[in-house]
Amino acid sequence: MRGHVSCSRMKPSIGCRLHLIVGLLLLFTTQATAQHNHAEGHNEYATWASQKANNCCNNMDCGVLNDDEWRETSEGTQVKISGQWCPVLPEHFIIRGKSPDWSKAHVCVQPDVNYSTGRKTPCERLLCFSGTPKY
Repeated sequence: MRGHVSCSRMKPSIGCRLHLIVGLLLLFTTQATAQHNHAEGHNEYATWASQKANNCCNNMDCGVLNDDEWRETSEGTQVKISGQWCPVLPEHFIIRGKSPDWSKAHVCVQPDVNYSTGRKTPCERLLCFSGTPKY
């Protein structure tokens, strides 16, 4: 049958190995989180706290948002996490710490992993947010 890959246990073909590698990559690849450049702002992020999280930073959770990853709407501020627009609630705004760059919005989002209580939705993973000043 054309297009069918047969995988023998004794001697797997190159096609079988390729399918296995692609399958494993798809299995272990998660959607990219919104935040970028954590290392550049780490010293500031490490001091962040919000009402939701006493420590927003987990050495990889925080970073800059691109302009198309956050917005102000009539309902309030929203950030895009794993393709979903999430409301920034009062509990998410930082209450301790400062922004590494006030010209950009920054966010801390927990990684998309299976926690002991189950998988969290993108919006449930939002920990902290710092927007740009409103003049």
